[in-house]
Amino acid sequence: MKKLLILAIVVLFATPALAVQTLNYSWENPPATILTSYGNLCCDTNVSGAQTGSQGYGNPDYTCAGAVDGTYYLHVAEEPIGGTPEAFVAWVTGLLEGDIVEAMFYGYDITPGASPSLRIWGGYTSDPNDVDSYHGSAGGNSDYTAGTGWDLVSHTWTFNADGGNHDGLTIKARLYSPSIPLRDQDHVDFWVDDVTVTAPDHAMIHFPGAVPVEVESWTSIKALYR
Repeated sequence: MKKLLILAIVVLFATPALAVQTLNYSWENPPATILTSYGNLCCDTNVSGAQTGSQGYGNPDYTCAGAVDGTYYLHVAEEPIGGTPEAFVAWVTGLLEGDIVEAMFYGYDITPGASPSLRIWGGYTSDPNDVDSYHGSAGGNSDYTAGTGWDLVSHTWTFNADGGNHDGLTIKARLYSPSIPLRDQDHVDFWVDDVTVTAPDHAMIHFPGAVPVEVESWTSIKALYR
């Protein structure tokens, strides 16, 4: 009995945990903006410093003082108002059934409980060479940006490979504008910064401009010794 117990302990500690990688991106590579988009999204620009934009009909313009991290950040807009446009800010490919992907970013919002606001959302892709190869929604967080300035939104996905039809997961900033009953200010501005994605080491994480800014490799090292 003692020999069996010792053997079980050795096997337990000899089985390595799945190694993960955590990459961060904050638009410090202008003029990079987004990977692609969906819906009535326009005006994607890599900006720095204070920015002023429209909140939509009946609301005063509002100002974003600057980036959360570094110097540069992303500006996008919805024009005309309609549907729910999405800015694709990261893409993870080479995923396998059951893989865990966690992502987060900061969205700028000064309207608590109202729009303009943002959510983090995901979508499946079928072609590892085409970020536009959409193959269904992966859902996202039910929480919106809180309306306190720069607010962090995050979500964790368990990857559904759909029998091999899905290869990748897109990470998207989903835009929510106020309703525009008279359409006299049919444009709403949004800002996003500091995206972080955690995924298994066998996957590849893509950001706008192709080169991630920061690799937190210590996460991968620790995972090997758990």
